[in-house]
Amino acid sequence: MDILFLIFFFIIIFYSIILHEIAHGYAAYRNGDATAYNAGRLTLNPISHIDAIGSIVVPIFSYLVLKFPFGWAKPVPYNPNNIQDKKYAELEISAAGILTNFFLALSAVAIFYILSFLGFSNPATTLILQTITSVNLFLGLFNLLPFPPADGYSIFTELFAFLKDFWLKIKNKFSKKKEYEATYVNNINSFKHKSYTIKHIFSNPIMMILIIIVAVNVFQFFVPYIMSFINFLYSF
Repeated sequence: MDILFLIFFFIIIFYSIILHEIAHGYAAYRNGDATAYNAGRLTLNPISHIDAIGSIVVPIFSYLVLKFPFGWAKPVPYNPNNIQDKKYAELEISAAGILTNFFLALSAVAIFYILSFLGFSNPATTLILQTITSVNLFLGLFNLLPFPPADGYSIFTELFAFLKDFWLKIKNKFSKKKEYEATYVNNINSFKHKSYTIKHIFSNPIMMILIIIVAVNVFQFFVPYIMSFINFLYSF
């Protein structure tokens, strides 16, 4: 692999991860939590986001061992007690990073088709755009896996809470008894507290590396299909 492309490849990965984290912080800021903003984390300055393990050691190690680098930036600080709209805000915050990666992936595809239509496409730009799509599609889908402390786990817990809420409303609508509500609230609060505890346990670097190893082995099953989809998008 050309050294220049390899450097560019790592830059794409690093800034894709940074934008992923900024999206979480901005979503939290929109919903009343200024913790990341006050900490100066809503910036493209890479120094503010570098995590010694996740941004340097793990990407190099994973590239040497798995031939595909992955890692993480320093997670943006977030205080759920500051959130104004408790019902949907946490789902928005959890999904913001993944949606940002998907947006970047689709934007690169759109630019590819625009350049091709205008006759400005060439192998170099196609390779760059395809790399941006690949990196961000992989990051977005990988983070959808429901392993703590990944975003997919937070999304799963929020969707589970919504389903419980829907089930409560159905029960209360067709029953003369209304004692379900207190039990439901206690169960949901207990469930969310346990999910926060689990995320905290798996947030230390050693546990994160172990979880990532497991997640990578699961994710490898989907890699050929994802690559086929990306090649299909850039085959026209």
